[in-house]
Amino acid sequence: MRKYCRAYHLKDLRQFSAWEEKGEENEPELTDDDIVYLWDDFTVVRSPVIPDKGLIFGEITPQWQEFCKETLKFEIPEDLRYAYEPNSASKEVSGEKASV
Repeated sequence: MRKYCRAYHLKDLRQFSAWEEKGEENEPELTDDDIVYLWDDFTVVRSPVIPDKGLIFGEITPQWQEFCKETLKFEIPEDLRYAYEPNSASKEVSGEKASV
């Protein structure tokens, strides 16, 4: 489940050497100044509100992940990292779940 995304100008993501944009029929062509959203699973979409529609880039490779981290400085903010830890929402206590 995706939990975090960050907005970027499309021109910044187009710097990636293997960038290949996907588009849906009847959607206007994107420009360098358009804002797109990079999710924590490294997919790029048009809208963070409807993440399953409007996929622009989904070729997740080690090179893409490195580009996002090194060039775009993409990372999960420190105050949200707890949400990515195993069992962050609850812990097993005597067979019952208890909030942390």
